[in-house]
This record gives sequence, C-alpha cells and structure tokens, in this order.
Amino acid sequence: MSEIAVRLKNVLAASDAYRQTMARLVGLGVPETTILVHLLHEGPRTPSALARRVGVTPATVTAQLDRLELAGHVVRRSNPRDRRSVLVVLTDRGHDLAARLFALFDRDVATGIGEADPTVTAELGRILEHLSQRLDERARDTHAIAADLEESGLR
Repeated sequence: MSEIAVRLKNVLAASDAYRQTMARLVGLGVPETTILVHLLHEGPRTPSALARRVGVTPATVTAQLDRLELAGHVVRRSNPRDRRSVLVVLTDRGHDLAARLFALFDRDVATGIGEADPTVTAELGRILEHLSQRLDERARDTHAIAADLEESGLR
C-alpha cells in the first residue's frame, strides 16, 4: 500500500501545480477556481458550505466571493429554504469559465490515462470514488485524527 500512497501523493502534488497554473492563467486564485468548478458540478451553495469545501474560514470565502462577484462569475441570491442565508449561483460567464476549465482538465486526465483498458479505467473510477469518500469522512472525524496524531507523537 505504501507505493500506492506515494503515487497518490505524486498525483496530488501534480494536481496542485496544475490547478495553480490554470488559476493563475485565468487571473484567479486556486480557491476561486475551486469554488467555480464546485458550483458547476454541485449547483448553488451557501457561503459556509463553500468555505468548508475550499477549506477556508467564512471570512476568507466572503472575500473570495466578493472577487468572483466583482468579476461577474457569481451572484448571491436569497436562499428560498432559509431567508437568513444566501446561495451563491454561477452567472452565465462563471458557468462558461468553470465548464471550460473542467473540459480542459477532463481532456488532460484522458490524455494521462491514454489507451488504458476501459474495464481498468472503470475500476479505477470506482476505487477513486471510494477513496475520496473515505478521506472526506476521515477529514470530518477530527477527534479520531487527533487521537491518531497523539498516538504517533505528532501532537
């Protein structure tokens, strides 16, 4: 398993570099492009949900949303389910940018996978989905992670 963990670490590092380059070239930060692509795939979200997704504080996401709104990529609308909150919605311009960014990413992933057997890529997709769900669950279990860090002498 250690070899897979190392290879996944390499994929994550390459993905970070890729995201930084894409964001810089379209004049945004990585958190802003992450917000746009998340809204593209998940639909309108509250600022607090976006803050959790991007891994920043609510105050930080507010500044990022201000920049995205100023650039014409998002708007904030009243939340029909909770009048005390707002939903962040992609504008046509934001949707177009997010869709183009993701299309380039999709193409680059396809190029990276190359001529792999479709059965293998389907299995890889299932494995990656399971892994992302497990890591997401683990990230929300801060007590267990804290205990593991304590046990490892890292805390």
